Amino acid sequence: MAERSDIKDLIEKAYAARVKGDLDALMDYFHPDCRFQLMGAAEREAICRPLEGCVAVRGQMAEFIGAFTFSNFETLDVVVEGDRAAYHWRADVTFVPTGRTETFQTLDLLSFEDGKVRSLAQFTDTAGVARLTAAAAN
Repeated sequence: MAERSDIKDLIEKAYAARVKGDLDALMDYFHPDCRFQLMGAAEREAICRPLEGCVAVRGQMAEFIGAFTFSNFETLDVVVEGDRAAYHWRADVTFVPTGRTETFQTLDLLSFEDGKVRSLAQFTDTAGVARLTAAAAN
């Protein structure tokens, strides 16, 4: 899948599924041997440890969908080079247990294999996520 337009289309459809909270549709875009990592201090935050395989990634995505909803989702930029892409986006993220919302900008680095997402490294404001989720303890 070397065509820029095919990769861009796949990204847009996968993220639309995430915004809708449709786990099955989202996971259809992931390769069976996929990898996901929320980039951060993995030694301090379990959520930042890399996950290997569709079962593990699906479990994490299910947790994310249950805990966080997105609104005002906006694509800021997409760069595609071969079978790799950088996707820059912004959304208002609501932590479901508290209803508290903050705006986040995120940069995702993706690689593709056999027309599916093979790896996703997500860079976001993990301190902001910690603030947003800490509200549940208050």
